[in-house]
Amino acid sequence: MNRSTTNRSETFVWPVAYSLAWLLCAYIALELTQGEDGIAAVWPSSGIFVASLLHLSGKGRMAVTAGVGIASLVANYISGVSLLACFGYTVANLAEGWLVFYLMGGETSRGKLLARPLNLIRFAASAAVVSVFSAGVAGILSANFDLEFLISWATTVGLGMMIVAPFILFLVQSDEGRRRLTSMRTVWALMLVAVASLAAFGQSEVPLLFLPVLAISIATAALGLSGAALSLLVVAVIGSILTVYDLGPVSGYFELQGQKVLFLQVYFLGLLVSALPVALMLTQRQNDLVKLSRSNRFLTAAEKAAKVGHWRYAPVEGPVYLSPEARRMVGYDTQPHTVADIAELFQDSDRKRVSHILLQSLATGVPFVFEARIAGPYGELFDTECRGEVEWSDDPNKISIFGTMMDITDRANTVRELANARAHAERKADEHRALAETDHLTGIANRRKILADLERTVLDMRGTGENIALAIVDVDHFKSVNDRFGHEAGDRTLQQIARILFDRFDDIGHVGRIGGEEFLVVARGTSAREVDQRCNDLRDYLRAYAWPVEGLDELTLSIGIAELAEGASETDILNAADKALYFAKRGGRNRSVVFEGNLVRV
Repeated sequence: MNRSTTNRSETFVWPVAYSLAWLLCAYIALELTQGEDGIAAVWPSSGIFVASLLHLSGKGRMAVTAGVGIASLVANYISGVSLLACFGYTVANLAEGWLVFYLMGGETSRGKLLARPLNLIRFAASAAVVSVFSAGVAGILSANFDLEFLISWATTVGLGMMIVAPFILFLVQSDEGRRRLTSMRTVWALMLVAVASLAAFGQSEVPLLFLPVLAISIATAALGLSGAALSLLVVAVIGSILTVYDLGPVSGYFELQGQKVLFLQVYFLGLLVSALPVALMLTQRQNDLVKLSRSNRFLTAAEKAAKVGHWRYAPVEGPVYLSPEARRMVGYDTQPHTVADIAELFQDSDRKRVSHILLQSLATGVPFVFEARIAGPYGELFDTECRGEVEWSDDPNKISIFGTMMDITDRANTVRELANARAHAERKADEHRALAETDHLTGIANRRKILADLERTVLDMRGTGENIALAIVDVDHFKSVNDRFGHEAGDRTLQQIARILFDRFDDIGHVGRIGGEEFLVVARGTSAREVDQRCNDLRDYLRAYAWPVEGLDELTLSIGIAELAEGASETDILNAADKALYFAKRGGRNRSVVFEGNLVRV
């Protein structure tokens, strides 16, 4: 429906419909009570006008006020009411409606649901106050101060508001109410109410006034609040009409018209008071069930989207409750009953741990959180994160656990993939680092690596008093090996020398190649004299060594040895070893020399 259609309905269609309904009901009521001196049990027109004000917007309220004012003048004039009384009654009719409107909150009252208990109580109180006020206004403006007239006006107006207005508002405010009233259930319920009303008010031989009460109760249970309001209206209409024509028990029991009306009003008020609270409670219950159902749907949808299920274990209540998403993970046919059964949902490697956690939580009340894997119904594995807490009770037997299980398979797979990727990257980094630190020819540490080892060793041992010794090893006349046997033979020879040095010195430190045919030994916890002894043993070993190059009978080494002095740096000891090597070569090669400051020992 577009805006122009809505505006036309608000300012024309609804006001005209309300005004015509007001005129029709007023005319019928006045005709049944034979003019201004007659007494009606219910004045339905007052309820129609109040409902219109609470239903429509500002322009619509102005339009319906004008329409009802005209309808009131016409209805009263046709019924033979004097002109002064016509205007007095009309002002009272309009004033009572607007006063209820303002007592209900004015502009904020529009759309205020009478199906809510507090709103309905407020409306009933407003109607009671306004009916008394309206009777006073009508008496003053029509110059009629007859007590019976004033009481009749107040009671009929009040009942008219309380019976008719809620029914109309229930229909215009509730889609569910309108839907129910268009069903076959409504037809059968109203037929039951009508038959019960005819049986109660259509004869006086058997007292059956209780039948409408039963019928209204059935209609209320079947149709809710709108059904209760419509049933009350049906009983009021049938009871009033039959009583006006002197039928039924009321006419048989009472002679005076005022007594008949008073009895009917008390009877209708009793029906109203007994039916509407029950209808409100049923409606509230239905609304609560609808909200609960909606919340459950939202919860199920949210759990499915988030892959989170929940469960509850109460030892005295039987099987463990599993939400739909939890059942998806563990299998729809699975029905655990105990903590052991819950633990069985998880993989073998996790069961003992899960059982211990749950039992400990039950015993101590401490919340828990753990991760474990569940074997799904089709053999798939779910990584889950489970959280829960104990629900305490004064009765130890009624303690329960509420828990959640989140499917974190994607996250766990991502973590595992990241861990694998990191391990792979670390392996690759180690490989590249090893390649960067390894001499490509000999397989031992290269110059950068062995010098870094020297620096780190000096830093680690400084202040500890532990010895650090250094040996620079140079192959004597290695160029002649390349010249005589070729570079390939020379490379094989260097490789063999590197292996020999590694075997001889690896147990006391690091061995590396610093370039060409020079090697460096960094020995920690060893003195220069001990390194020198090992070098002497090495020279003895090489005298009888069979080199892998045919024709190469003997190969000698010149070695410079130095020991780290207190306060010296790695550069100092390296220079000292280099000087010692110089003296070793100058002294005829095939020897080791220990640097001793200005003194050199051969």
